[in-house]
Amino acid sequence: MTSVITAHLTLAVRLVDTTTGRELNQTDVSFYIDGELSNPMRKDSGIYVFVNTGKEDFLMQVSAYGYDDAFYDVKKETLDPRLPLLDVFLMPSEKNQSGGSVIKINGTLPGLDVIEAINLSRPIAAFQSVATKKNITKMSLLPMTAGGGVSLDSMDYAIISKNQVRYEVFGVKEQDTSTTVILKEQLKYEHELNDRIFRIIYGRAGPRGDFILKVRDDSSTLDYLLYFKVDGQEYIRPIDFHSEAGDIDPLKGATKIDALVRKEERKDE
Repeated sequence: MTSVITAHLTLAVRLVDTTTGRELNQTDVSFYIDGELSNPMRKDSGIYVFVNTGKEDFLMQVSAYGYDDAFYDVKKETLDPRLPLLDVFLMPSEKNQSGGSVIKINGTLPGLDVIEAINLSRPIAAFQSVATKKNITKMSLLPMTAGGGVSLDSMDYAIISKNQVRYEVFGVKEQDTSTTVILKEQLKYEHELNDRIFRIIYGRAGPRGDFILKVRDDSSTLDYLLYFKVDGQEYIRPIDFHSEAGDIDPLKGATKIDALVRKEERKDE
């Protein structure tokens, strides 16, 4: 008699380094579900797979060597039933020297629910065009080096206008060709040829507006563009991590994106 063993995919977890925006091929990782140690299967590209957990919603703790512990409330209704993939963003500890020591900003801003940044000196591609046909949106990209290609993971990226008026996050569903990607959704804003595309450096915002964001001290120039949301309003702010590390007020020197976009659109009319 043949026995058939079936396995139901409950959750796939992808580990992402917040300071690089790249998948983390970390091997010394522990997962806890509702406080109990769990042993998922490790796949390529920093992905761990949980099967047959039998849980609807649960609290997951991720502990990785050299990184701060991360806690996620996993809710079944927010996951794609076909591929329940969750990106877990791990923030390196101050003792983590891989890729350069860590510099951080922190503070408290009531109403803050999102904070992230991009490294202005490290674009990974440039915008060429975008088109939607039969509910499929494709973005054509220009490589940063002549004759090169562009490789984007199935993750979120930021596209910035040259005058930094528009900051838009877009999700990549899959790579189509060496210079074309399929987007998860259509873009909200119009973008121009050669607008730069960047990996996102993720920060962490707490329920009371407390925040922290870390970058690698891997260059003599650490000029970033800070993006954050306060009470639903979007802001951008240039920041030099060498001169502003530590406790900061994000609103100091910040500009509201909506106001800039409306002003720019009036100029275009």
